[in-house]
Amino acid sequence: MPSEKRPAATRSGGTARRPAPAAKKPARKATPRRAAADTTGVPAAEAGARVAEAPAVAVAEGTTPGARPTPGRTLVIEQYGSGIGCPFRQKRILKSLGLRHPHHRVVRPDNPAVRGMVNAIPHLVRIVEDGRAA
Repeated sequence: MPSEKRPAATRSGGTARRPAPAAKKPARKATPRRAAADTTGVPAAEAGARVAEAPAVAVAEGTTPGARPTPGRTLVIEQYGSGIGCPFRQKRILKSLGLRHPHHRVVRPDNPAVRGMVNAIPHLVRIVEDGRAA
């Protein structure tokens, strides 16, 4: 004789209760966007024209747009070992230095924080001076 099937609510031993529906948040009203003239006092058409010219001027001066100058001494750091198979901490240091793959070079300020990161993974990176390894 087959056994009687119990309802799903009693199989787990508890009663089947649905959680109360969460209260709905009121919809946010769409606010109109401000034109560029509101904050700078320059009409939007002229502001857009100035933004389009900015990269051309920066390239003409020999600087990269968005690049920050590093005051004082700098280090050129080259990755010469792969991070594959290294502990996660060492991979994180490579990423924080901005190194992505072997033979990739980056310029960083010469300060104790960067020196400490380089000293933590000496088997993966080198400090480069005058275009050759130090």
